[in-house]
Amino acid sequence: MQKSRPLLRIRIIFLLITAAFTVFTVGAVVLFLTNVRIQTVTVENCVYSDEQSIISAANIKKGTHSYAIDKEEIARAIKEKNSYVSEVRIKRTGPTSVVLILTEDPPCFCTQYENRYLVLSAGLRVLDEYHTPEEAPHIGIAPLKLMPIKSAEVGKEIIFTDENEGDRAEYVSMLSAIHTSLLEGNVTSADISCRFDIRITYKDKYEIRFGSPKNFEKKLSLVIDTVLFLEDPKNNYSGAKGIIRANVDGETSFEPTGAISGQ
Repeated sequence: MQKSRPLLRIRIIFLLITAAFTVFTVGAVVLFLTNVRIQTVTVENCVYSDEQSIISAANIKKGTHSYAIDKEEIARAIKEKNSYVSEVRIKRTGPTSVVLILTEDPPCFCTQYENRYLVLSAGLRVLDEYHTPEEAPHIGIAPLKLMPIKSAEVGKEIIFTDENEGDRAEYVSMLSAIHTSLLEGNVTSADISCRFDIRITYKDKYEIRFGSPKNFEKKLSLVIDTVLFLEDPKNNYSGAKGIIRANVDGETSFEPTGAISGQ
């Protein structure tokens, strides 16, 4: 009998510890389930889209458990209803708050199609449409002349006629290279309607002729060096306007066609 008492005492202590642990675990789970509920939804990196439209499309109900939301469905709904948004990341910043972090395609070019004025990304995705250029709120987007278009819908990439659709990747690569270069923000028009006569204008000052898309990024790099040389006042060309030819691999040339008033 004497020996059984310590064993009994150990068993009782073990049962008490187990019961306490169970009560604590259940309590923690109940606390978690009742308190980890969304109260606030905020949006980051919203530049071109309407913030309220983003929150409305997300449709995250107040009081929803933060671990019960479908991130993929929310991202899909936001992108479907907000054409500038290309990616959505959903981040929990606390037990009751969620942040919608956007990646937006900036408006880079515009083009005329049928009776519509289309705002385009560098990837040739239609971001917006208007009936007249004056309706567009965006400043600094360059008119872009394209090859024949088969269809164009807001939120989707432009589809060209069959004979041009196969060159899409090449066109997008060129436009993206221009958009991310030092010329970005000062391109006043672009023309890629003829595959062997790619042209852009810079500051309404230089007409730049690339010829074909072959080795386009190398040509673009040489053009930038040429523009920097011409714009440098010490080289005595900063007041000249003209044509920069980059259609020959490895070299550029400049043909003055006039002078800028006041320089």
